[in-house]
Amino acid sequence: MKQLFFLLTFLSYFTLLSAQTKPEIAFTLEEKNLIPEGIAYNAVDKSFYVGSIYKKKIVQITADGKVSDFISSGADEIEQVLGMKVDARGFLWACNNTSEHDTVNRISNVHVYDLHTKKMVKRFKLVDDRVHLFNDLYITKNGDVFITDTQASMLWVVRRDSKTLEEFTKPGSLMWANGITASQDEKHLLVSTTGSLGIAMVDIQTKAITPLLNDRYRMMGFDGLYRYNNILIGVQNTFFPESIQKIVMTPDNRRAEKVDFLGESDSLFNIPTTGVLADGYFYFIANSQLLQIIGSSQGKIKDPEKLEDIIIMKIKLNEVY
Repeated sequence: MKQLFFLLTFLSYFTLLSAQTKPEIAFTLEEKNLIPEGIAYNAVDKSFYVGSIYKKKIVQITADGKVSDFISSGADEIEQVLGMKVDARGFLWACNNTSEHDTVNRISNVHVYDLHTKKMVKRFKLVDDRVHLFNDLYITKNGDVFITDTQASMLWVVRRDSKTLEEFTKPGSLMWANGITASQDEKHLLVSTTGSLGIAMVDIQTKAITPLLNDRYRMMGFDGLYRYNNILIGVQNTFFPESIQKIVMTPDNRRAEKVDFLGESDSLFNIPTTGVLADGYFYFIANSQLLQIIGSSQGKIKDPEKLEDIIIMKIKLNEVY
């Protein structure tokens, strides 16, 4: 009887694994030393934008697959590009910062570009006596932009049509804040942390911070965090193996009901970072190769011969349920 039980359990587990959505390659970029972190999408012309940490630039991939520099290296004093988003008015918002080995300048920026003219229309620059890292951002339906600051463990906000960067939560309030999205009703921001909060819920009106409740799951360290209906999709690269996770929330948006893998231990993964919802798919950077430049490399590629083409993968959203 025990043997039969274990056999049935194994077969059920194998069937579950076989039924899981498997990421597939969407497109590749031959510029191996991009070391990309952020990706954005313009639904109007179906172009993708990929930001480069190493080359301090933004690449555009058009609907017909043409690849070119949208913003060339160092243009407009842009630094290492991280999270990016396209807003409803056709502007590309790009978080960027001086490199980790640059302990003198310590500049954090958000550059805003008009997608039609490729011109920078705004730049929000932060330089003070603290260390900052503008990492990712979320744009609400009314046009407010919330920015995670990983090094200062906090959030900033740029109100619609404002020329000012405002402190939204206090420094230290959101430990290593990174990926960010919002609840379906946009009453709460959902922010990935590496502290005891896990995924933090930040009330947009009161600024009160509470954890996204769950009974059994460890939910932290998501580089990218996205909402699709009542599901959160998280790109997890803090712990190994790296994975793309699906978090099903309860109807009140206050509790995680279930966590599953959409992709795990894929042979193509090499520090997956962020993604974007586009035309029924979740696209994400599968192999940023970020370990090639972090640590003691002083911003240089550690082993150029081991670099590979950049792979953007996708998961069909109607199969996420």
